[in-house]
Amino acid sequence: MVVLGTNHLRNDSGVTDPQWSCYVDGVGIDSGSPLLNPENNWVFCSSYSLTDGPHTITVNATVARRQTFWFDYLYYLPSKSVSLANKTIMLTNLDSAIQYGSGWNAYTSIANWTQTQGASVTLNFYGT
Repeated sequence: MVVLGTNHLRNDSGVTDPQWSCYVDGVGIDSGSPLLNPENNWVFCSSYSLTDGPHTITVNATVARRQTFWFDYLYYLPSKSVSLANKTIMLTNLDSAIQYGSGWNAYTSIANWTQTQGASVTLNFYGT
């Protein structure tokens, strides 16, 4: 499982903004090393040792000085025991399987955004 986004950090006096932490089933996972130069498709966090079954992935982002935390996408491997026949392989932000909590807004049809502290997104899936 890999969470990717656009990395555009600010560093004032050694304090990186935004900051983030990632968890699978409540346990912290590798959050990677920040890069101060803007970069798309940056790995924010990853875990390659998940067991088959349902999991909860949590990404907590803290933005202190009006920087933006850009969550772009999530990769995971479906369980080998799950047939992919007639299944959706890629979800966009418009897919009804993605449940946006309160405070989320649409950015045309290409993305969603929030400035609400504690806003959440839920996607149930079965895989590793």
